[in-house]
Amino acid sequence: MSNNMTITTGDVFIPEIWSKETIEEVRSKLVLANLVWRFDKECKMGDTIHVPSITNLIANDKLKNLPVQFQSPTETNLDITINKHKESSFQIEDMLATQAARDLRAPYTDAAGYAIGKAIDTDIATLGAALAQTKGTYNTAITTDVILDSIELLDLGDVPEEDRHFAFRPDVKRDLLDLSNYVSADYVDGRPVTTGKVGALYGVATHMTTNLIKAAGTNTNNILFHKQAFAAAVQKNMRVQSEYSVKDLANLVVADCIYGVKTTRPAFGVLIKT
Repeated sequence: MSNNMTITTGDVFIPEIWSKETIEEVRSKLVLANLVWRFDKECKMGDTIHVPSITNLIANDKLKNLPVQFQSPTETNLDITINKHKESSFQIEDMLATQAARDLRAPYTDAAGYAIGKAIDTDIATLGAALAQTKGTYNTAITTDVILDSIELLDLGDVPEEDRHFAFRPDVKRDLLDLSNYVSADYVDGRPVTTGKVGALYGVATHMTTNLIKAAGTNTNNILFHKQAFAAAVQKNMRVQSEYSVKDLANLVVADCIYGVKTTRPAFGVLIKT
């Protein structure tokens, strides 16, 4: 029959339901900024932090009847420039705020904070992709030799074993799990095949993040680094400010941060290409 009332003819009576939940855009895990050398407490003012070097002294033979040999090395400074001011802002007009079924300020403020944090993390990842010491080959699965050669580079440079970190993109995790040494309890803490977690590889803390630089779609830049390979100095922690604009009839929210990053000890880091 053709005269039945259907969901088409009665559409005006069918309500649409708006969930209180929202679908947020996926976010990278941000790890680098918390692993590097931090100078936040030393940059309350000014635009440059001077970090003086200390040269090692040598041991001289003490010769009879002769004075000791005084050493006076000429030292230099490593400069960290505070030159980045990032902001993320949005404005919610009154009509939208009044008619919306939820508070929009909170989730977008959170998104603005993430944007600032990602900018700092990305700047450090960019420094890692520019390291002169490299191991591995682009668009090639990582091997045990590449991992061990990278560790050896730091060992030969007398880089302290404490505060070393691997940072890999997650697509490298698939290749790591194919390495027999990696899944053996003799080489890695936690046995990822059993636990699903990424632990310490050959005693080096291992982190996964999509926020490492991947160029040309296939050239993946992973990093092995000691804490002092890179420095970050946050002069003004991320702040969130808001005001009401009578002109725009809207609430304006601005998140911002002032900071600088620097490769401080290049020999303390290795770019691992995959």
